[in-house]
Amino acid sequence: MPTEFDLPQGAEQTYSLIIGKQLVPDGAPGLRELQAIGLVAAHPVKAGRYVALDAQLAIRRHMAAEQDALHRTAQRMAKLSSLDRIAARHDQARFWGGPASEELPSAALMSARIRDSVARATTEVLTGQPGYRRRDVIDSAMQQDIDLLSRGVSMRILYHASTRTNPHVKDYTSEMLAQGAEIRVLHGPFSQIIIIDSSEAFIRNVATGDEASMSGWHVRDMASVMFMREAYLNDWMRAEPWLAEAEQQPQGWLSPRQQEILRLMAEGFEQTRVAAKIGITSRTVAQQLAALRDQLGLKTTAQLMIWYGRQQQKSD
Repeated sequence: MPTEFDLPQGAEQTYSLIIGKQLVPDGAPGLRELQAIGLVAAHPVKAGRYVALDAQLAIRRHMAAEQDALHRTAQRMAKLSSLDRIAARHDQARFWGGPASEELPSAALMSARIRDSVARATTEVLTGQPGYRRRDVIDSAMQQDIDLLSRGVSMRILYHASTRTNPHVKDYTSEMLAQGAEIRVLHGPFSQIIIIDSSEAFIRNVATGDEASMSGWHVRDMASVMFMREAYLNDWMRAEPWLAEAEQQPQGWLSPRQQEILRLMAEGFEQTRVAAKIGITSRTVAQQLAALRDQLGLKTTAQLMIWYGRQQQKSD
């Protein structure tokens, strides 16, 4: 352990007594510290007596030792720089999310950047539109969206349920559905967003509190984009297919048999039990459910039952 050079109270008095060849007890203040530093030593002949040593010699000896230790420490620290090569290799292997996000300070810049990014899409475009869309915005987007679908890019569009009454949105959705897009509606709030090829996203400016300027952000960090995509798909699963107003109540277009199948399944009966209760085959039940899923644009029977439950709540 390194030597401590702070002397306790009374150590100087003990040193002075030893210099004066006076007897000091073993427990004299600072005696052990004076010995550790090398300022006093046990008398070579007389037991229980101490002799004073040259303080200047002790100071120079300790100074040399500390300087040597400092030199060795500096040499070891200099060798740490050689580890930079290892750190560089770790940085190269580290999984970074991608380039930083960029603020687009105006609606015009947002629109231009979105058009360019959407035009480069190769796999999918996910859009969340919770608010009102002007006719000129809808008209300008329609041809590009049709071109995307014709190139095989999948498109999902999420609207708020209130937009069903917007005639311009209704015209747009009719065309998009005919071209192969998937469109659903939500009754609750959700975020406005566009996600392209799971690699970039456009969001409103909620970071600087400058939403009124219609500014936004172009996000290209992969981790952030994938998190947004997961949130979007969660909203998508909660949504219901876009249907015309006349199609909102099940009684408007479901056959009596379909209504009975859905009612029994909502009560918890499995398909085989449903078939037995109605007096039809299990295959017929499966065919009816498949037809309903196709008509509503749903992929699973679970989604169909969620939709049916919501329709029943509206009719209560």
